[in-house]
Amino acid sequence: MIIRPEQHWFLRLFDWHGSVLSKIIFRLLLNVLMSIIAIISYQWYEQLGIHLTVAPFSLLGIAIAIFLGFRNSASYSRFVE
Repeated sequence: MIIRPEQHWFLRLFDWHGSVLSKIIFRLLLNVLMSIIAIISYQWYEQLGIHLTVAPFSLLGIAIAIFLGFRNSASYSRFVE
């Protein structure tokens, strides 16, 4: 366990040694980059006059929810055995 002297919580945010941030920084930057690309492409689609509807996303969400429900049920059944 790493024990450090008491500091203000804001200064504690910038501790790099022993932080999990050093392990996830590349994934975090990739997430930020993908978000920026999504925002730019959405604005580009609006300028072209292409409007995205909610229907495909709703159908995909329902399909994923059903899939995860069955998967969770199957894993719980294996856990009970």
